[in-house]
Amino acid sequence: MTTQKIAIIGGGVIGLAVARALALQGVQVTLFEQQHIGAGTSSTTFAWVNSNGKQPLSYHQLNALSMEEHVKLQLTQPNGLRWLETCGTWEWAAEGEAQQRLLQRATSLQSLGYPAREVTPDQLQREIPELRRKTVSGAVWHFPTESVLHPALYLARLWSEARAHGVILQQHQAIQRIAEQADGVTLHLENGEQWQGDRVVVATGRWANQLLNTLDVDLALLDTSKPNAVACSFLARTAPQPLSLGANLIAPQLNVRPDGGGRLLLQALELDDLADPAAPPSTQSAIAEQFRERYQSLFADAGELQIEKIVVGQRARPADGLPAIGYVTSEQRVYVAVTHSGITLSPLIGRLVAEELVQDHASDLLADFRPQRLMGRSAGDFAPIKRNFPAAQ
Repeated sequence: MTTQKIAIIGGGVIGLAVARALALQGVQVTLFEQQHIGAGTSSTTFAWVNSNGKQPLSYHQLNALSMEEHVKLQLTQPNGLRWLETCGTWEWAAEGEAQQRLLQRATSLQSLGYPAREVTPDQLQREIPELRRKTVSGAVWHFPTESVLHPALYLARLWSEARAHGVILQQHQAIQRIAEQADGVTLHLENGEQWQGDRVVVATGRWANQLLNTLDVDLALLDTSKPNAVACSFLARTAPQPLSLGANLIAPQLNVRPDGGGRLLLQALELDDLADPAAPPSTQSAIAEQFRERYQSLFADAGELQIEKIVVGQRARPADGLPAIGYVTSEQRVYVAVTHSGITLSPLIGRLVAEELVQDHASDLLADFRPQRLMGRSAGDFAPIKRNFPAAQ
């Protein structure tokens, strides 16, 4: 049997996870990346691994199973490198309606077998001594199986294993167009070269349509080029702070997670309507001052917040919020894998996509997420995505 030749376009978590999984099955894989590994959304994300309120049920199940896949992958890390910290999430809500939504979400998750327990504010303060007790309102919920992930270290794990199994990396290589034939596919590179093989996987996230359009294929994706709180988010990275935080904290005014070496990664979702990818704020801006004020209102004796950088994360997001995974052409030579929650979903999607490509057998877990529902439509054809709980960001 002839070894399959498959190209992956996009060196983020989805592309690398697919490349790794294909290589483990003996496929000859070439990975094309226009910039460098992790240059896109994978490096500008809160990187919270969860299935906390994700709907419909099939999407919840996909995320929950991928959480388990992450844990298995971390357990097989050969050199002790920790890119996944299953530290749990602490969450509370601000006012009556939001508290009721949190209660409904938590109890619904419990009914699905997703670990969630109500704790007292005193229990939370023992975990985070610097927390200002007066800022905690209503019930506090703990989701113990959720994790935070360090994207650069996770990408290193995926790439080291992919490379060890023969994946060829072509960095700083832009693809001009894709051409499909009955017996294969051709990539035309901007430097004039060509790659020919059996199949190609487009895993370029928010840029997917740039290549799919060369095949007269268009997916309904959210526009991330302008302010849009569903598509864009501020992320503030700090210098090391004297804060006793070893878990993910979701509070009404601020989301805070450890980012290694005492550094923190912060979100303030209420501010995201102002998040403009073309104009990320400086560390001396009004947005930076908002982060400082929110930090000081949440914690006492945890240092004056030292922000090193604020970036605007741009999410890869199909217009209905769900993944787009599957073939997009009649000859089934071009496959797309574009999704929000890529950090959470990547290890499972990598394995499932590889199985579909190698075994030519459709996965039941991916049945609800085929790209055809998005093809030839615009984002305006879909109901606006509601962001009424933190994990829907």
